[in-house]
Amino acid sequence: MITTTNFRELTEQVAASLGHHNLRILTVGHPLGGTSTEIIHQWADDAVEETIHLLTGR
Repeated sequence: MITTTNFRELTEQVAASLGHHNLRILTVGHPLGGTSTEIIHQWADDAVEETIHLLTGR
């Protein structure tokens, strides 16, 4: 699951309410809409290591 910083808590609450208490969640900057492509690319670059960790546990 991918969410933004402003919606992390809500994402965790909804996941738990659906029985996904240990859902792996990647959190990126907020907001996505209206943010420059350059900043979005930077957030994506910054998220690579965490994405690998969430997918592989390494």
